[in-house]
Formats: sequence, C-alpha cells, structure tokens
Amino acid sequence: MNLSEYPQGETTQTADPNLSVCPDTSSPSSNDVDFIFPKSTANWDPRVVDRLRVRHVEEDIFCIVNSKWCLFHLSSADQRMIERCVEACDLKLDYESLDVIAPNIVTPLRTWVNSWRPNEEQLKIIRTEELLKKFETRLDEFSYCLASIVAQRKPNTTLSESKYQTLFKKLLRLFDFYTWSQPFLETEKAMILGKTVSSTADILCCLSDPGIEKPVVCMCDIRDACSKVDESVLQPRKRPRCHSGDSSSTVTTSSGKCSLSPHIGELFVYLDQSVRNEGILGITVERTLVRITYLHIEKSSMEQIKLGNSTGSIELDELNRPVFYYSKPLNFMKQNDRRVLFKALLFMKLMQLKYEKGSA
Repeated sequence: MNLSEYPQGETTQTADPNLSVCPDTSSPSSNDVDFIFPKSTANWDPRVVDRLRVRHVEEDIFCIVNSKWCLFHLSSADQRMIERCVEACDLKLDYESLDVIAPNIVTPLRTWVNSWRPNEEQLKIIRTEELLKKFETRLDEFSYCLASIVAQRKPNTTLSESKYQTLFKKLLRLFDFYTWSQPFLETEKAMILGKTVSSTADILCCLSDPGIEKPVVCMCDIRDACSKVDESVLQPRKRPRCHSGDSSSTVTTSSGKCSLSPHIGELFVYLDQSVRNEGILGITVERTLVRITYLHIEKSSMEQIKLGNSTGSIELDELNRPVFYYSKPLNFMKQNDRRVLFKALLFMKLMQLKYEKGSA
C-alpha cells in the first residue's frame, strides 16, 4: 500500500506556551569549555544533543507514526477499521485540564461518567471490533482513576507527576498496550560518545512477548511542567513536505533551554531495545499534554555516535545526522485533541498486532 494515502485525521492540536520548543542546533557553543558529558540522561541539555548533531523537526503526528516509524504497512481496509474505532471512542469528556474539574462534579461517579461515556451505537462497535475488545472494561478503570485524582485534589495544590503517570498508563491500557513501569524497570545503559550513559524510562510499551530481544514499541517520558520559552527567540523555518503525506515539517530554532533534551537522551539509551533497528518511537507527557516523538538514526552513524569523542561534536554528513521528530502537543482531556491522539494510538496498536502476527 502507498502510505501517501493514509488519513491525516483532525488537526485540532492544542499548543501550550508552557511547553518548550526544541532548537535545531548543529555545533557546540564556544562557551562550553568546562563542559562535562553527563553520565545520566536526566542531566542532558542542548549542549549534549548538539554534540550528537541531532536535527529537530516538528512533524504531523500521523506522518511520524505512519511514515517515519511505520512498524507495519496497513491496508485501506485497516484504515477504515481505525476510522470506525475512532468514532466509537469519541468520548464527550472535554476539559482544559484536571484543575478545572470541581471535585463535587465527579460524585456520584456513575452519574458523571454516564454524561460522557460511549452511547449505545458506539458500544455496538466497541463490542464487535477486535481492536477495542478491552476498551469498555478499561474505560471503567480510567474513569475511576480520573475521578479519584480529581476528588482527592486539595485546594491550591499541584497534582504530582506520579498521578499523571498513573492516569496516562490507564489511557494506554484502553487500547491494550502492554506496559512496564517503575519500580519494575531497571536502569539501562548505553555507550554514547565513548561514555557509559544511564537512563530509566517511566513507561515502556512493549510487544506481547517480554522475552523477545528487542521488545520496545514505545518509550514514554512523564515530565514535570516545562518552564516557559521566550517566543521572541523562536525562528521557525519550513522544511520540504513529508513525501509520504500532506503534512508539513518545521524545524524550529531557539536560543532558550530545550527541556526535551533528557527525552532525546532516553531515546538514545533505549534504541537498542526498539522493535525498529533504525529508530525508536517515544511519547512525552506533561500533565495532560502529549507529544509523539521519533528518533531516527542511520545505521552508518551508530558507530560514530557510540565511540566518538565526548569533548567535541561528531563529524556526520548532513544526510546521516540523527533526526528527532516531534508532534504538536495534544491535550487528552480535550475531546478534539483526544480524537487525534486516540487515532494515532490505534495506528500504533494495529501495527504492533500485524507486526507480531507476521513475525510469529
């Protein structure tokens, strides 16, 4: 199938000024005389990413999943099935954030949930589509978790990162993703620029068989709220359109701090466990805002990345530079944004199922 025909879906993606935008830099700063290459990805900043010659490209979420990652080529029939599933999963839940939901609204729980859960027509599809076989049951779990977080929130307090992580994990389980999270995840290590670098993911979405050598479908990073980025320093420049779709790509430069640098580091560390040899899919979650990311690395570049000199940048041809693709943020509490996110997750899940069936 020609993936240029894949549906783009809705594009009501909600930007948030508190979310950082990644810079596209190409060489270390002259001010980095005292730079020490960090042993943990938690301490990565743009200077580390610069040394790896990573390009940053803002890309359409469906182009990332269906073209850049593309674990399995889906047929037109597969895509029509996903469209049906998206309609069935279109919940009427619609809030800007968890903070705006009054605790008294979620009690009694069943009354509140009935105001936005699937109607009878949607349930007919949910109960017949194999891709949604766990959705109805898992929706009860998601609803209970969401209501519990809201009901227990104290006035003038900020919800902890762990609660957002638990809620997002429940959301992933709607589509029966197999997940691992801390404390079950051990610290992973990888050789980067001649240094041993360690990282521990928050959530890993894996293949159904945990014994497979390269089981990671997606690496999820649950993050604290980012500091604001000065919009005056953002200098976007358009790149050629993605050859596999109608979405446009944008490389964005910024002199501000890029808080996605640790996430890029985690992708580098977990790359060897990815189901894709040449890249790894990622997700970042900040409160209820979600990005899908993908780190692509040419095989010919990996040796230099692993064994290069950490005191300087590696020498790579422009075409061989690693590329970090990232989508606009989507708010999974907003109905329109959630439709787009659910559609992307459904593509990911169906590709995983097809991939595993083909590998059996």
